Order: sequence, then C-alpha cells, then structure tokens
Amino acid sequence: MSTRLIARRGRSPLTLGLSALATLGVALGPTLPASAAPARPTSAARPSSATPPSSTAPTPSGGELVGDELPYNTCKRQPRNAKFTITLPRETELPDLVNWMMSITCQKFVWDPKLRGGKATILAPEPITVREAYATFYAALETMGLTVEPSGEYFRIVETKGVAGRTVPMYNDDANAPNSDRFVTQLIRVKNGNTKDIVGVLEKLNSEQGNVESVGNLIILTDKGSSIRRLQRIVSELDQPSAGEKIFFYQLKYADANEVADIIREIFGEADKDAKGAKGKAGASPTDLTFNRVIVDERTGTLIIVASERDYAMISRLIKQLDVKLPGGGGRIHVKKLKNADAEEVAQVLSQLATGAKQATENKTNARNSGAAATAASAELFSGDVKVTPDKATRSLVIVASQADYKNLEPVIDQLDAERIQLYFEIYLLEVKLERGLTAGASGHYGAAYQTQAGSGLGFVASVPSQDINSAAINPTSIQGIAGAILGPRIVGSGQLLGTAQDVPAFGAIIQALQSNDDVNVVSEPHMYAADNQEALIEIGRNVPTPGALSFSGAGGQQQSLVPLQSVERQDVTLKITVKPYVNDHETVTLDIELEDRDIEGEPDPRLGVTTTKRRLKLEKIVGRDDQPVVLGGLIRERDSENVQQVPGLGSIPILGWLFKRKVKTKEKVNLLMVLVPHILETPDDVRRIHERRDRERLEFIERETNFKAHELPANVNYRKKAGLLSAINREALRMEEDEDRLRKVEEEQRMEIITGEIGMSPRIIGDVDDGDETATATLRPAASRPGRARGGGEGGGGGSTSNNN
Repeated sequence: MSTRLIARRGRSPLTLGLSALATLGVALGPTLPASAAPARPTSAARPSSATPPSSTAPTPSGGELVGDELPYNTCKRQPRNAKFTITLPRETELPDLVNWMMSITCQKFVWDPKLRGGKATILAPEPITVREAYATFYAALETMGLTVEPSGEYFRIVETKGVAGRTVPMYNDDANAPNSDRFVTQLIRVKNGNTKDIVGVLEKLNSEQGNVESVGNLIILTDKGSSIRRLQRIVSELDQPSAGEKIFFYQLKYADANEVADIIREIFGEADKDAKGAKGKAGASPTDLTFNRVIVDERTGTLIIVASERDYAMISRLIKQLDVKLPGGGGRIHVKKLKNADAEEVAQVLSQLATGAKQATENKTNARNSGAAATAASAELFSGDVKVTPDKATRSLVIVASQADYKNLEPVIDQLDAERIQLYFEIYLLEVKLERGLTAGASGHYGAAYQTQAGSGLGFVASVPSQDINSAAINPTSIQGIAGAILGPRIVGSGQLLGTAQDVPAFGAIIQALQSNDDVNVVSEPHMYAADNQEALIEIGRNVPTPGALSFSGAGGQQQSLVPLQSVERQDVTLKITVKPYVNDHETVTLDIELEDRDIEGEPDPRLGVTTTKRRLKLEKIVGRDDQPVVLGGLIRERDSENVQQVPGLGSIPILGWLFKRKVKTKEKVNLLMVLVPHILETPDDVRRIHERRDRERLEFIERETNFKAHELPANVNYRKKAGLLSAINREALRMEEDEDRLRKVEEEQRMEIITGEIGMSPRIIGDVDDGDETATATLRPAASRPGRARGGGEGGGGGSTSNNN
C-alpha cells in the first residue's frame, strides 16, 4: 500500500514516515480539535491556483517565489486577512485540489493513491478568505465522496463511507458544529423527550452517509456540519416537556401536506410555544384536546403530528377525508377545452403569468436568504411549476400543474374564454361624379383641280381648328348638338393626290355647338360580420385583362421589317374593406377602418401601353354608437379645364373669329361618401331581426325591379337551438335532470362523514391494520412546531417508535 504525502518545507523524513504509518492505521498522538485548521493563524502564499492582492504579494524580483512561480509542495505564509481569487481549472483532480489547499494554508495532507477520487470544478469570481477556502475545499471533497480526518499534525483524506468509525472532530452541547460540508460528530443530550423516538426521527432525516447512535439519553450524531445544524433545530423542537403526548406519522397520497396541515391547525388549534402548559385553542373542540402541533415534511409529503392518542384518532379520520383522489384523477396533467378563445393566445398569456409568478417566488426566496423583508408584490401565485401547451387542432390547453394550481388557473381561463361580442356592419359607398362640357367651333375649305404639262394638280385652302371638326373629311360622330354643313362636288382624283381613301369636296363648311352633362352615381352596399377585437375583411371585385406595352420584333430575321406585339396584363379591379371593432360598452364601439378601391380609369398610355388605375386608401379611428350611422368622406376632387384651338390671327377676331377656331370647356366634380352603421349583437334575437329585414329588402327589390314572382325562403328551423320561451323551458328541464344524475353519482362514490369530538374513537394499537396503514406511538411531552419527518411512517397513516420512557 503506497501513501502520498504533502508537507511544508523543512519537515524531516521521520515526520513523513510517521504520517505514512498513520495512514496504514497506526495511531499517532492526540487528535487536533476540529477548529484547529480553520482557526489556526495561517499566512497564505499565492499558489498556482490562487492570486493574492497586489498590495500583499511580493514581487518576483525580490528573490522570493510566490504564486505560479512556487515549486510543487511548497507554501508561502501571508497575512491572516489576505484574500485569494480561485483560478483552478475546470474539472480539477484531487492532487491539484489538495496542493492548492496546502499552498495557501501550509497544512499537511496525506492520502492513499488508490483512493477513489474524482474531479471538481470551483467557480468563485470574488476573492475569498482562508476560512472560506477551507469551506470550499470541504465542499469539493464531499462531491468526490471524500472527507478529512485529523491524524497528528496531518490531515488524512478518506472516503465518507464508514466515516462514523473514523477520527473526526467532535462537538458537545456547548459547541455547535461548523456550517460546512466537513463530517463531524455532535453529541446531543436529551433532557425531556423520548430518546428512542427522537433517534427514529433523525434516522429518517439525516444524509445517506450520516449515522445516528444513542446511549441512554445521549445521541451520537455523525454527519456533515450543515446537516447536523438542521437536525439540531429539529431535536430542540422535539425535546420539550410532554404530558402524555406521542409522535405520529401520516404520509399523504393525494392531498398537499401544507394545505392539510393548515386545515388541522385551523380546526384544532396549536399549542403556544411560550405557554408550555397550553393545549390547543379555546373552543376549538367540544372535548379537552391535548393536541400540540403538526410538522410537515415536504420531501416525502408526511405529516408529523404531536398529540395524544385520543386526539390523533380524531385528526387521522379528518386527514382520511381530506386525502382523497379528486375528480379527474387529481394528477398533474389537465386538459382544458376552450369554447371561444384561441388556444395559442391563451397559452401565451398563462405562460407569461406562470413565468412572472416563478420569478416573484425566486425574488422572495433570495430576499429571505439575504435577510431582506419580503414585500407583498412577491407573493406566491403558484405552489409549483406550471407549464401550458396549446393544442391547435382541438382548441385545448394541456396544463402540467398541481391540482391546487390548476384550480387557481381555471377561473382565469374561463374569463379569457368568454364569448366574444359579435357586430354586424352595414356599409354604403356612395360615389357621385358630375361632368359638364361645352364644345363650339367651325371649319371650312376650298379646292380646285388644274392641269399642267407635268400632270394633274390640286389647289387647296382650309381652316380646320381640330380634327374632330373637319369639313374636308367629316366624322359622323362630330355631328352632335347644333351642327350645320355645306359640301360641294367631289374633286376627281383628289383622294389619290392627298393620299386619302376618298376624294374631298371642292368646297365645304361646318359649324358645331355642343353641351354635355355626365352624371355618374355608383352605390356599393357590402355587409359584413366581425367579432370584438378581431379584424374582418370583405373584398369584392374581379381580375380583368388590360392592354400592356408594345414590343417590336423583326419578321423573318430582318430588322427592316418590324412587327408590333401587344402584350396583355391582368389587373385586380376590387373593392376591399377592413374593419376592426373594439366594443367599449353596450352602446359605443371604436372602429379601425381601411378602404381600398381599385378601378380602371382613362385610356391606355400611348407610350407605355399600360392601363392607368386609380387607388384610394383610407384609414381612420372613429367612435360610433350602436345602430347609428357614421358618415365619412366628402368632396374628393373638382376640376375645371378649357381647351381652345384656332387659326392664328383670324381666331381672335370678335364674332367672326368663331369661324376659325374650336373651344372645349369641361367641369368635373367627384364626391365619395362612406356610411357605416354598426350593430352590436348581444342576443340571437338581434341576428334574427337583421336577417328578417334583409330578407324583406330582397323581396321588395324583386317585386320592384323584376317581373319575377317573389318566393319566400324555406324556414328550416332547428328548434333545439331556438331562443323562444318553450325552448328555454325544455333546456332548463334537461339541465336539471343532468345535474340530478351527476349529484347521485357523486353521492354514491363518496360518502361524507361528520367528525366531532363527542365520537368515542379508540386509539390505534400496534398491529392493527386499517387500509394498509400501520400505527405506532411514542410518548413525548409538549413540543414546539418545526417541519420534520418521523420514523416508521407507513403509507397513508401513522407509524413511529414504540412508547418507551427512560
């Protein structure tokens, strides 16, 4: 068996040999007290994994090695209040960890190389003291399953298994164990309680490597220092004077231990810590109760009850009535089907609520640990973690939570899943276009043919202000309004000379005067439904082909011959209205309205070849009242234009100038009105009323505008969904029958039993079996309330150690 030693410089080989013999089991001198290591004056030199402050660290140039420059198995004394920054690498092995501790404390360690080691990672961004370094070292060893025991001037590193039989620091009633992960032995002397019963409680609550022994009224407890301090507080609560009281254990199956404990305390009361002779609350029970207190062990869900046998018999029967399986299984997975709301939106709200509650709980815990006062804002909303997952296919919520947390969530879900108010909108789009035009002008010409030696010729004089009014080539469409014309005989061959298809008259004159009035009235009446706070869209229109741009390509590969190609484009000619209502109360509603109107207007562009479209977009926030119209819009455009075409000079002559000019004057006005009438639908009668009115309007239109005979729509009525008086009576009768059936089933499944103090209930005796529960008792005197757990708790009921008075 080999032994590894780490010692300070200057130690003789004899000392090292004696330490090695101690590792093999040879006793070497007296044991150092437990507080020797952390309390001894140490001077920490900066090792390879500890960095001292710059104010205390000597410079390397001074001849003394410090920090990373120190050789292995050496140390440097530093002032007692020096602090170090831990720079150990991740997953540090046992030799490096021990060398680090030795280098900053100059303490000697010895351990067997065959010892089962491990790796530890220490993260500490802030500098620590030597005492804090000891606590960190013990915690790291505990994660490896190791601990330290004194051996002369050395500390021997051993496994925590079987630590009770090793040399560990020992403390009596006058000294408390250190609050660290180092294993120590604590002696506790019982003064009032039953030692055997207290030992049974400690055996249930100590750590896995801990050990509990008793000799008379002395308890020998070996465990980590932090665990021993917790057990000491439990012993101090149990070691109180008692008058015929015993410890009982009840492990719950379904109910929450804290909630059951609160109910027991509220019904039976709890003894006052300061008044040892007081038993229960006055008036809590008709009998003379000697109930003392109830302690909760949250880890196992067990109630530790300190009471007399008679009181425990009554309390246990109450617990049995509370610890039952709730309808729906009482598990942590619940499925809630929604009726109206969107599952994903509700799940998002609940998840944010659960996250906020968890954060508030963590803040409250941190404030409690730091000693700060907890505020009401950090109140716990849920007792555990809550997870909400939406199922979009079935519109359901899958909730993972305790039964109590789910009961708290149900009212919130019901409020979010409330039926949304529906609205019906009547929309009227009234577009009026007024166009006034005035056209006046005259045209004349004279021509004659003549002969020359070179051939035929044509002489021509004309006054043509516009091609629309041309006496040489009269367009039949231009003869509108008041028009007069005179034409002479045609000049033979003039068409060939002018390049026209027809011969022109020898002379001609035309006069025109025209006034036009164009009135356009466009009415659209879209109707639509919308839900409160939900966007509704209605789109009416068509997709029409329109001429596109012209392109030219060579025919037969010859660039001189270009063939025009006309492309065709398709455009949407639609009317789209988007409405998003917000119902403020039963009379007013806020509306967000967006109107988009696309229409073909004008002729194609001669150069681009595309059709010009008109688009109007309107968005407003308005407040309207139920059944009251809201009018939007007004005068959109007004345009005046005047176009004069004349012969220069002659057209400016008063009166006679009209023979040599043409004048076109137009005036255009466009007016658009949008009338929106919101109807808040609160009952089915409102929907039926609107349907009847729309049907009546349809029949009136058929009778007024067509020759068809009016036909009424067939009334296929589903009387099961009617809202009349007889239907309401029928639904109420069916509901009462269903409630009666459910109540009968519940009464058959679960019989309620009234518990009073007058019932003579015999205490349980050891060996009695009731639903698989075993009960044993232990005599104690009055004790104070502390959470804990006792020995021998059987499932569903009591258990404990047999009564034994010392």
